[in-house]
Amino acid sequence: MNILLIANSNVVFGNELKEALDKKMFNTYLLDFESLEVRFEGEIDRSISQKFEKFKKIPKFHMLFRMYFINKFLKNRNFDIVNIHYSRWVYLLILKTLVRSKLIITFYGSDFYRVSNRMRNLQKRVYQKADALSFTNPLTKEDFLRYFKNFEEKSLVCRFGLTTLDYIDKNREKEKTKIRETLGYSKEKIIVTCGYNATSAQQHKKMINALMKINEEVLEKIEFIFPMTYGNMAYKQEIKSVLKVSGLRYVILEEFLYEDDNAYVKLASDIMINVLQTDSFSGSMQEFLYAQNYVITGTWLPYELFDKEGIKYSKIDTLDELGDTLIWQINNMNTKEELEKNRDIIYKLSSWKNSINSWVQMYENV
Repeated sequence: MNILLIANSNVVFGNELKEALDKKMFNTYLLDFESLEVRFEGEIDRSISQKFEKFKKIPKFHMLFRMYFINKFLKNRNFDIVNIHYSRWVYLLILKTLVRSKLIITFYGSDFYRVSNRMRNLQKRVYQKADALSFTNPLTKEDFLRYFKNFEEKSLVCRFGLTTLDYIDKNREKEKTKIRETLGYSKEKIIVTCGYNATSAQQHKKMINALMKINEEVLEKIEFIFPMTYGNMAYKQEIKSVLKVSGLRYVILEEFLYEDDNAYVKLASDIMINVLQTDSFSGSMQEFLYAQNYVITGTWLPYELFDKEGIKYSKIDTLDELGDTLIWQINNMNTKEELEKNRDIIYKLSSWKNSINSWVQMYENV
């Protein structure tokens, strides 16, 4: 079976799904939505991306050229299944070509929650033509069906696995101080990781304002880590400026981290703060939980599945509560049994060993 994934290769999910499917003996291609590079059998074909390069920076029209090249690529290949990762209205422009194969739309969460009703309705025709719609958690699926109502039969839950879990296990026995030294962290202070990328959805400004209100005696014990290895460069510079005058002790991670280094970020940390505006099924938060971090997150995020499975973490209703909740968490860091339980639950939910089966069933039955 020939499967094409259209996904952003800078986001781990598409790459990791491809690797997991390759192990199941599928012929899996990954077309990077941003660059138009094509990955197959360990090779990268840049023939399309090179042609697209001169059109990429044309204001307003670059997306039209992107879809032109994707359409041309699809016409020249025969795929049994095309699986689009992240719903976008522009796929309407090439829908006639897309439906020559079995078509699956995989929602990441923000592509449903962070778009207007007008944009949702505009994309309805794509959903009508799709053979399956997949979601990373049941709540997002329910919210989608509550809005559209007529897609129950083709809507499925397929969770992404997390390859980083394997790297966390590989490095779990290493001394935390050695890992922190590798990353440039303090060896003595409590490490609190704030968000996981450089996008405004992470609400860094509100987070920083709340943290600045914590009394000096507590702040002296903490080093804050701001992972900004991908996202919006202008936004990153803005947050750098805010941090510079915040008075907080902090480290900004800027270099994109892979494999062991990515696992180190989770293992070096004690507490992770995840207060995204919206989310679906946070992979990064799960990795921090698996590395036995205490986690503080928002009650507005759709993590009912975590609650149902028995994962323990702290919740806040607003960011005004962040400072007090962090202080409470620092004073209550002795629940090691809970952290062990979290680790076991996350493995059950999100190891590729368990997660890949739902994807295989979807592809085989579509």
